[in-house]
Amino acid sequence: MVLTALLVLAGCGETKTRQEINRRKAALKEHQATELKRAQDELLLTDSLLQLANAELEALQKQVDEDKAALKATPEELTLLTMTRMRRDSIRTQYEALGMKIRYIRKKQKETQDQEQ
Repeated sequence: MVLTALLVLAGCGETKTRQEINRRKAALKEHQATELKRAQDELLLTDSLLQLANAELEALQKQVDEDKAALKATPEELTLLTMTRMRRDSIRTQYEALGMKIRYIRKKQKETQDQEQ
């Protein structure tokens, strides 16, 4: 009797639990794809900001070095240089974190693909 019940359940196809698991797997795939796209878009923007910050810092550094050589560097100018460097470092940290996030999502997507095969 128990064996018959198991055979009937197995023959009916997916159980509700299996269906829920499959729905959640599909939702996870969709979420990963969405997050990957969002992170890639944000990385493009951050890369542009980083390039601008680097260019600004290089120009300011050149000016400060010239003023230091001429003994005309002001405290305000030096403070601006430091603040610009801090902003550039902050953008660089964000850029690196987004890169790590993208690598992690891709790693998890690959693991999921390998498990399905």
